[in-house]
Amino acid sequence: MAFREVFFLCMLVSTLSITQACQFSRSCTDITFDRNSTVMRAICSTSNMERRNASIDVNNCVGSSNGVLDCSSNFASRCTNISFNGLNVAARCNRGDGILVSSTRNLDDCIQNVEGVLQCC
Repeated sequence: MAFREVFFLCMLVSTLSITQACQFSRSCTDITFDRNSTVMRAICSTSNMERRNASIDVNNCVGSSNGVLDCSSNFASRCTNISFNGLNVAARCNRGDGILVSSTRNLDDCIQNVEGVLQCC
């Protein structure tokens, strides 16, 4: 096998492994968040290096348990002061007894890129 073919094969395998696990930011760029919602948008790569516009409602991938943001769903109904900064979502969430606590979650923990489509993982 020629060097060029080996190089291309290695790049393809590398891209496939990136898009099959969480860590969407390794294969997506231009990440933005819609104002007044929990929708995130990005341009994401496929295994054949196509670039696709993608979006996902972060509320479907991030939840809150005892005031701590986790990778479940529906955090927006239990949290206030929701903000997005880089790859992080931050909020003040009810820990179950009416007390609000601050919590942050890296979205790379909860969202993956599968062939240019953002999905919860």
